[in-house]
Amino acid sequence: MTDKANSKSQDNTHPRIKELSELLDAVHRLSDTRCSDELYGTFAGIVSRKLGADAIAIFNFNQEINSFSLVYNQGFKTWKDELNSGDGLLSRLRQNRFQPMEAFDDIPEVKSFFREEKPKNLKSVTWALLKMKENVIGLMVLNKSLTEISKNEFYLDFLTRVCMHAAVTINSCLLHERHKKEKEDLDKTLNNLSLLYNIGRAMTYISDLKSLLKYILNQAIVVTVAEKGSIMLHDPDTNQLSVRVLAGLQDKEYEQKVNNNEIKCKTFEPGEGVAGSVFQTGEPVFINKTGEDKRFIESGTSFADSIACIPMKVYDDIIGVINVTNKKIGEGFTGEDIEMLGAVADQAAISISKAQLWEMAINDSLTGLHVRRYFMAKLQDEIHRTQRYKKSLSVIMGDLDQFKSVNDSYGHTAGDKVLKAVGVFLQKSVRDVDSVGRYGGEEFIMFLPETVKEAAFVLADRLRKGILKIEIGNLPPVTISLGIATFPDDGKNIDDLLQRADAALYTAKENGRNQVVSYSEEIPVLENREGVK
Repeated sequence: MTDKANSKSQDNTHPRIKELSELLDAVHRLSDTRCSDELYGTFAGIVSRKLGADAIAIFNFNQEINSFSLVYNQGFKTWKDELNSGDGLLSRLRQNRFQPMEAFDDIPEVKSFFREEKPKNLKSVTWALLKMKENVIGLMVLNKSLTEISKNEFYLDFLTRVCMHAAVTINSCLLHERHKKEKEDLDKTLNNLSLLYNIGRAMTYISDLKSLLKYILNQAIVVTVAEKGSIMLHDPDTNQLSVRVLAGLQDKEYEQKVNNNEIKCKTFEPGEGVAGSVFQTGEPVFINKTGEDKRFIESGTSFADSIACIPMKVYDDIIGVINVTNKKIGEGFTGEDIEMLGAVADQAAISISKAQLWEMAINDSLTGLHVRRYFMAKLQDEIHRTQRYKKSLSVIMGDLDQFKSVNDSYGHTAGDKVLKAVGVFLQKSVRDVDSVGRYGGEEFIMFLPETVKEAAFVLADRLRKGILKIEIGNLPPVTISLGIATFPDDGKNIDDLLQRADAALYTAKENGRNQVVSYSEEIPVLENREGVK
């Protein structure tokens, strides 16, 4: 009798041990999952295999908007992505963790939940609330009737305990992901602030406008992860936006020519194109499908699929725009890109405005070359550096031949065109370390650091030949005479050096013009030269 009782007890114990083992395994699997998307699939798979449900949907509960959001769906084809919980639905779910579909037939939120009229096979659906104590975490819906589940006490107990643990793990996983996202956002914010701080510091040390524009544009491309970009500045005289610097182009030769003013890009009036629209309204714009936006004006060199454009403002005045094109990652530019670009533009506008004022003070308005006073200050500094490092420095003085006849015969407007064309040519024909200035009238001057007299002569003669090829309307060819002197061989100070370069120039004029003469001891140094132009 005792053996039979023990045998019966063991028969009842074995299934319970198996059920507990399955439950323990399910709990371990849920606890080991840290990705929410993976967790939903794991949870659904556990329930589906145990209860034989062929369709399962899982929702997260958003307390702020009092709504359930669909996060997992396997087998159901009639669910919407959002289910407004409503007071009736949530209160009934709180009364009993598991509810049959029939319990909600009279609730409007449930009726409106389906994309189409509720299908008949959903009569067997069970709704299971996922909660931690009184905190609602989510909702699971499975295509298995509650009546059928309740027939097996192990099934109902298993479902109850798995749902309880799933609520805990889902909540923990979402908190972990939220904290991780917050940390990533904080790290990104700190990185952006650091980047903006470094950009601001760097801008204060760059006084040269072109170098400043290049730096600003490169930083704008970096912070927005764009392929390329441009900076356009407004010219009050013409009321046009023109490209002042490009960066990121595959054709580096074309990019360099644009940046050196050898090639003129299309200009925009206020209101024209994306840049003109942003300049006119003062509001940033980003377009991720340029082909579908009428504001975007395609050019032969733009090749832009997406663009972000932001104005640069100094107080209430807009001085230009920054354009970046072709976002490298993601689906296109975002509001966050505009925010970062705006922070760069705010700093850039002040720095550019200061650099423009500085450039106006040190450069001749007609030729764009340094004015005499600034050139002389730079030359003095360079002589000191050359002396300290025991190097050579050459000075070239040039004077346009018979320039007075151009003004007399064709007018001063034509003469200005000649001076401007020669200035542009000289500037683009020397190295970045060289400096070119307008010495006065039709006279030009340049210094070449670490350049001996022979090398200076080669450059001067190349300049002479290049100026002869400049075409300016119907004007006759322009010629120039040039004189060279080198420090320290021809002069130990700035005055002696300039006197000897001037003497060599005077000799070039006397010998017939349109030639280059290097100073030598045979050339007399005159206090005043007159007559030959």
